Amino acid sequence: MFKRNIIVGVLLGSSALYASAENKLSAEILLGMANQEISTSDTSPSGDDISIGFRGAMSLHKNISAEISYHNYGEADDIHIDGFGDTINSKWTTTAFNLGAKGIFPLDNGVSLNARLGISIWDTELKFTDSSIPGQEFKAEDDGTDLYYGIGAEYDINSNMYVGAEYTLTKMNISTADSDVNNLSLSLGYKF
Repeated sequence: MFKRNIIVGVLLGSSALYASAENKLSAEILLGMANQEISTSDTSPSGDDISIGFRGAMSLHKNISAEISYHNYGEADDIHIDGFGDTINSKWTTTAFNLGAKGIFPLDNGVSLNARLGISIWDTELKFTDSSIPGQEFKAEDDGTDLYYGIGAEYDINSNMYVGAEYTLTKMNISTADSDVNNLSLSLGYKF
């Protein structure tokens, strides 16, 4: 309910801004590699997988855009030996809706640098097996809201299409652990 209210509020607020000014809309698809790491007092398993995302943006000023996006960071796998010598096989998935702002720093010839900051509304699910308890699979789920930030660069192919590369980091405070999602992705965008 909380997530839906935030998203609806952002969309309504964005609509009002768009109606009152000359703003440009854009849409992007992102494809990349996400590294997910969960840190507990005992261990810090990590894993990589392909990430995919979709982002919509509205230019508020020539150097600032408001953004909303959805990211699926894939499934990360990790196998490690715990302090008792047991093999722990962990798999976890993370998705997020991000609401934020992008600062744009134009350079020459259609190239620009950018920085992102916002709120990530995330969901994560962890499944793991322990060799000391064969045949049992344990599951845990959590969700929350934390900050994300990132840096990147874009190149305007023409007046409507652009490509980009970016790195983002989301630090999630899971109830029993901390989780970091590092995402390096390429994007293809279209300006309306």
